[in-house]
Amino acid sequence: MNEEQMREVFRAMREEPVPADSLARVRTKVEERIHRPRWVSPWKVAAALVMAGCIAAGFLFLRPVRMPVRTVEPAPHEIAQVQPPPEIPVRAAPEPRRVRPRPVEAVPSIVPSMLIRIETPDPDVVILLVN
Repeated sequence: MNEEQMREVFRAMREEPVPADSLARVRTKVEERIHRPRWVSPWKVAAALVMAGCIAAGFLFLRPVRMPVRTVEPAPHEIAQVQPPPEIPVRAAPEPRRVRPRPVEAVPSIVPSMLIRIETPDPDVVILLVN
């Protein structure tokens, strides 16, 4: 059957009315299926219990065995003598140089040619670069 023949069959079925009792039967079956109690099969419960038992047995029987720790003390002639680390000489920090302040008369005054004024878009901010 090709597509053309299938379309013709569907068109013919579209024109046939659906019997009212068939809709009622479908609705009752769906309703029964929805409200039917669901029972868990016993083999699923048994499988879950067996799996839980296997996991518990695995944790109990396959855990690592703790071995007792034996300490062996060396004989007195085998004890190594530990030497202290050599002393590292610590140098004293050099004293800071003392700088004498200049007298006020010796500081040159700011010359206007050495002043750079930069105005920003904000009228409250002005940058002055002094050399």
